[in-house]
Amino acid sequence: MLLRQKEVLVGFLAILIAVAQAKTAEEWKALSIYQVLTDRFATTDLTAPECWIRDYCGGTWKGLERKLDYIQNMGFDAVWISPVIHNIDTNTTWGYAFHGYWGDDPYRLNEHFGSPDDLKSLSDSLHRRGMSLMVDIVINHFASNYEPLDVDYGLFPAPFNTSNAFHQLCNIDYSNQSSIEDCWLVAGSPPVLPDLKSDDPVILNALIDSVVDLVEKYNIDGIRLDTARHVPKSSLSKFQQKVGVFVTGEAVNQSVPFVAQYQGPLDSAINYPLWYGLVDSFMGRTTFDFLTAVVKSEQATFSDAHALTNFLDNHDQPRFASYLGDGHGDDVLRDENAATFLFFVTGIPVIYYGFEQRFDGGYDPINRETMWSSGYNASVPLYNYIARLNAIRKYAASIVGKDKFYSEDTVFLGSSVTHMVMQRGPLVIVLNNCGEHIIDTGYTVSGSQFKAGDSLTDLVSCEVVKVGRYGMFVSPSNGGKARIWMEREYASKFCPY
Repeated sequence: MLLRQKEVLVGFLAILIAVAQAKTAEEWKALSIYQVLTDRFATTDLTAPECWIRDYCGGTWKGLERKLDYIQNMGFDAVWISPVIHNIDTNTTWGYAFHGYWGDDPYRLNEHFGSPDDLKSLSDSLHRRGMSLMVDIVINHFASNYEPLDVDYGLFPAPFNTSNAFHQLCNIDYSNQSSIEDCWLVAGSPPVLPDLKSDDPVILNALIDSVVDLVEKYNIDGIRLDTARHVPKSSLSKFQQKVGVFVTGEAVNQSVPFVAQYQGPLDSAINYPLWYGLVDSFMGRTTFDFLTAVVKSEQATFSDAHALTNFLDNHDQPRFASYLGDGHGDDVLRDENAATFLFFVTGIPVIYYGFEQRFDGGYDPINRETMWSSGYNASVPLYNYIARLNAIRKYAASIVGKDKFYSEDTVFLGSSVTHMVMQRGPLVIVLNNCGEHIIDTGYTVSGSQFKAGDSLTDLVSCEVVKVGRYGMFVSPSNGGKARIWMEREYASKFCPY
């Protein structure tokens, strides 16, 4: 009896500790996130096997744990990993479920990635480093490698082992929100994705309970919720309330008002409207005025734009560097400018693994390269540049106060076809899309917070300029590189003098 009481007490204390460790949305705003596909990041023994792009390549939680130095040395505070639950385990028309989005049992882990102890060890290692764990979760659908009319529902665990746990087969009409929520995401050739009745209290509660169990057992700090726009908002609200950790939801759409509907039910949303704007702007396909307008619209429309998760590329979209074909070549300058924007615009920056190595795969699956193909090279320019951006972001917040820095909107001081100027805390950032093939003529900044006579230091090049009247100064060309200006008296951390 005493032994049983002790076990109950230990379990209760473990839950209390997990709850105490969980970061709020306010705390997540101060973090930067590194996204990985577990199967593609690092093998347990750190070997570098060749593999078919649609097969399991051998990445594991233990391998990821052994490469945390690589991530932390870039300055990241959090790691977002791909879904951890059991997936269909057969070859399909589209290969194997290495990505983790074809779940079939939320009560079991995907053994390809390791054991429960391995996942717990990864979580513990992150927390010892002061880092956080975000896990990708899917509650919209399960997967089946059967024809749509032949799905064997008995293969799923209770209470999902009957067709009554799923909506009836139908193809999505994306002009109809009810269809988006009730029809099957993939309803043609297998593997199909039967749509779970997340509007049914029994099914929803079972799904939520499975996620709560994961959160408590593995001390998960945050969730990226896949296909959130395919789940009723009332169900999302209940999910957010019950899981008790930060949740950012995926609602793929270019419309700011559409995506803004999902913040409220959830803490945050994946910032797709921003992504559509930034790719075109930094590729030079549209002016920076368009991107500025998107950010201003988000700041006015979302209940808290500072909690949005911003990205340059991810596992579903082409690599940012893939857009730099057509004669642009190895144009790291555009990468640097876009990354600088990502780190200092309103919101939480997310970097997809391999961006720092200039991986350039296009659409799925070639944007899901093995990380070991890069040799985890920590000497490449973007790796060190991202480390500098992370350090500058944290330092800027420390100067004005974290609460202020992560709650004040980005202010835009000017934009043109080739340049954008924004102000964030003690910084004025001058960006361009000139790259290596257009001459950067510099930009005259006006209306800044700086006073006449102030000396400013560019934290990228350590060059110094003087401020004239009305906060005006010339940000000279730096060969296409971004400029991050700060008052010289605060800049010695990065530019000793």
